[in-house]
Amino acid sequence: MNKEKFKNAVLYFAQNAGDVGWSTVGKKKLAKLFYFLDFTVYELKQKSVSNIVYKKENFGPMPLFYQSLIELKKQAIIDIKKPDKNWLGLERIVAKQEPDLNVFDENEKLYLKQISEKYRSASAAELERIAKSEPPYKMVKYGEEIPYYLAFYRNTFGEMDLNDKNTDS
Repeated sequence: MNKEKFKNAVLYFAQNAGDVGWSTVGKKKLAKLFYFLDFTVYELKQKSVSNIVYKKENFGPMPLFYQSLIELKKQAIIDIKKPDKNWLGLERIVAKQEPDLNVFDENEKLYLKQISEKYRSASAAELERIAKSEPPYKMVKYGEEIPYYLAFYRNTFGEMDLNDKNTDS
């Protein structure tokens, strides 16, 4: 795992990828945001941002990052807030410092921003549904590691779409 990129992506997503209410950034939503970031960048550049290992689990592609989140909390870089007693929401991750965007290259910054904006209002359950519909998740068995090269089957950018010129009419 690239610890500096991981830490700063957590901080960025915590500050930019959630709205007030149901779509705050908790652990499950953060897991899916990392999946979309890593597999999108891999699809384009043949490298992930965080180098986190992902496994196929019931809740979709799950990065093996929970111990790293605990470490960030111990270092007072983030806080993991429990829901208020009067509100049935989920816990949320709160950034306790600004992310250092200098650790990312220009493409990584662009995709951090685009993924945050695209999924800001989405719930963790919505992101789970989307991630579970993608080929990398579907192509492995439960509990298995999801290899990054499966990102090439996502077709995020339409590179495998048939255009009208190539079809018989």
